[in-house]
Amino acid sequence: MRWSSGTVAVVGLGYVGLPTALALLAAGAPVVGVDTDPRRLEAVRRGRVDLLPDDRRRLAAHLGGPSFTLTADPARLAGADAVVICVPTPVDARRRPEPTALRAACAAAVARAHRGQTLVLVSTSWVGTTRELLLRPLEARGLRPGQDVFVACAPERIDPGNAAHPQHTVRRVVGGVSPECARRAAAYVEPVAAGIHVVGSPEAAELTKLLENTSGPSTSPSPTSSPPSPAISASTPRRSWTQPPPSPTASCPSSRARGPAATAFPATPTTCCGGCAVNGCPRR
Repeated sequence: MRWSSGTVAVVGLGYVGLPTALALLAAGAPVVGVDTDPRRLEAVRRGRVDLLPDDRRRLAAHLGGPSFTLTADPARLAGADAVVICVPTPVDARRRPEPTALRAACAAAVARAHRGQTLVLVSTSWVGTTRELLLRPLEARGLRPGQDVFVACAPERIDPGNAAHPQHTVRRVVGGVSPECARRAAAYVEPVAAGIHVVGSPEAAELTKLLENTSGPSTSPSPTSSPPSPAISASTPRRSWTQPPPSPTASCPSSRARGPAATAFPATPTTCCGGCAVNGCPRR
């Protein structure tokens, strides 16, 4: 199938962003890879990065080609039809989200967003991130999500180094600000996944991912296998946790099993309360 969805800018070329960029290239998309770390860009250009064999071959095939641009300049986001945000979201020593890179990436995308553009948050994030860091700042610029721009959350599910479950064999969850937002975001996620399950809001997608992180690598239950804790339920809008998919992860291992991804955060009252994470509410 011929790619018809325009240029995609992938922000962050780490263990999530680089494989995502390569999968989109394989689907025929022109890709602009944006990373503010010049050392990372140089490592990608030289092919000195950790990748599965298929992705390594893709990188070798596209480096220097007309469809794959590498840059540290966030101004290139303005020329993209879609922006896919894949920056790391580590936790600190107390297991609290460290949002510096994510905030900067979202701010850069919002500042350069234009009418007709789709913005997809792929980074693992606390509940409310998409609304707090993308939707509201876009509205402040006079861009109406769902009408002028299209905003969604589609959390990554990459298990670094796991050749048995590469990302194209794993289903993905997409939660849009509106049905049209979800539809447009799915067009950019579907080529890198085994299938798409649309949920009713960005918060539902964000919480589904946190529950998967919490499940651990051994049991890998569906995100609906247990209800949220009372603390999570009290801090999270009900629309977020009543609409997870029936079982998108039942046949897949936890994507937080090992490696660099092991620092990603689980579902806790802190990560499930966007206000705590973003606005500095008191933490116990």
